[in-house]
Amino acid sequence: MANISDFEPVEVIVYFSGINANIIKFKWRGGVYKVTEMLQSWKIPLREGHEYHYVVTCRESDLLCELSFSNQDMKWQLVRYDSMD
Repeated sequence: MANISDFEPVEVIVYFSGINANIIKFKWRGGVYKVTEMLQSWKIPLREGHEYHYVVTCRESDLLCELSFSNQDMKWQLVRYDSMD
């Protein structure tokens, strides 16, 4: 996966059911990417909250991505990405 030196902000449409997140799609670099599957998730404790990470696939765009969400500042970011080939 390609790491991004400064995590890039993304806009995310997500459905929360309690503490479980279901990411529907996200906007990055002018494109909209539909999430096909969420493969893995974990959380990292921070001083005053958590940072949540999600590995997702976007089959139509042939992408595998790691997204993060901080409940401290309520921001989503793209951490890294790769082609699914």
